[in-house]
Amino acid sequence: MSQRTTLVAFIAAVIVQVLILVAVPARKVFTLTTGKTVVLKVQPVDPYSILSGYYATLGFDISRRDAFPYVGGTDFAEGDWCYAVVEKSDDGTWKPVSLEQKLPDSLPDNRAALLGRLRYGVIGYGIEEFYIPEAQRQSIADDLNRNVDKARVEVKVDRSGHAALQRLIIENRIYE
Repeated sequence: MSQRTTLVAFIAAVIVQVLILVAVPARKVFTLTTGKTVVLKVQPVDPYSILSGYYATLGFDISRRDAFPYVGGTDFAEGDWCYAVVEKSDDGTWKPVSLEQKLPDSLPDNRAALLGRLRYGVIGYGIEEFYIPEAQRQSIADDLNRNVDKARVEVKVDRSGHAALQRLIIENRIYE
């Protein structure tokens, strides 16, 4: 191979690696910058297993199929993708409305659809883990355990239903 061919191959390899590194967080960055803000109540979690490493594991109403008043289409099976349609309520949190097989064509401003996947009887949206800085680990865990009924998460949801966890809010304390 000539020196020029080697240089072109090297540059192409570097460009491919950079594109891969950029593509991995691109969906989340896109969702955080363009998505609709949805506030979800955090469900009570086992206080003895809340932390897994430096993450708090969070649960939501929309993680349970029985929380939806309407389940559209056929029955969902293990591993199926689905869309959780939520609606903004008077208290500012978003409540489950329906579970759909396909992304709804159009939704009013007070509704959003989150893409989820049914696993082990629970619907996961990729927003169930909240990173906790090591220095704040114990104080956030204690705050969450004491005030789980007042805990909320702010999530951004893009037009395709992809969700990205933005922040954890406990009473008036914001953790990002």
